[in-house]
Amino acid sequence: METSLHRALKDRYGLAAGGHCEVTVKGFRIDAVEPGGRFVEIQSGALGALRAKLAKLLPCQPVRVVKPVVLERRVVRRARPDGADLSARRSPKHGKLVDVFEDLVGLARIFPHPNLIIEVLGVTIEEIRTPRRRRPGYKVADRLLNELRGKVVLEDAADLWRLFPGDHDWAVPFTTADISARTGRPLWFAQRVAYCLRLSGAARKVGKSGNRLIYVQDQGIPSALVGT
Repeated sequence: METSLHRALKDRYGLAAGGHCEVTVKGFRIDAVEPGGRFVEIQSGALGALRAKLAKLLPCQPVRVVKPVVLERRVVRRARPDGADLSARRSPKHGKLVDVFEDLVGLARIFPHPNLIIEVLGVTIEEIRTPRRRRPGYKVADRLLNELRGKVVLEDAADLWRLFPGDHDWAVPFTTADISARTGRPLWFAQRVAYCLRLSGAARKVGKSGNRLIYVQDQGIPSALVGT
């Protein structure tokens, strides 16, 4: 079922921008089409689900993939989706734009591509939950867009460095342990980051330290990009 978050972003890049929404091309349903003709896919779920569609479209058609990353959420509990609010609270979990690497691995063998733009949006949302008997005891009935808080546009391999928080020197050799420490994320996440950096050409292997590979930045951060 389409969430309110998906619908709001689809309208933002389609009708509100002077384009179109819900177009069928080559047997695929396209979320939106920009005024200039670029297709837009809004993907709140795993990016890997778009691989087959992109493989058919990218050889002859420019595509923008819009990936929202939840930075903050307000959790609202209801007895039914259209019922009154029973309670509301701020979730203690906070996301960062760098979290997109968890899903970006699904497109690691496609990005970069001359016809592909991946737009990472930082969003705050309201999450509507209703009860159910199976664990975890609730289901997410809807997600609503509250606010947009920055974006990073990925067109080239070097753009991936814009996703990292803080002012770290990636020019010096680093390992997945360094990625983990600098992002505040676990090692398995850092391994996904390194995989994306290596396959895109943003970083390359230069050696090994114990069981960990050593990487260096192969493409620097461009000077003129949309940041957070």
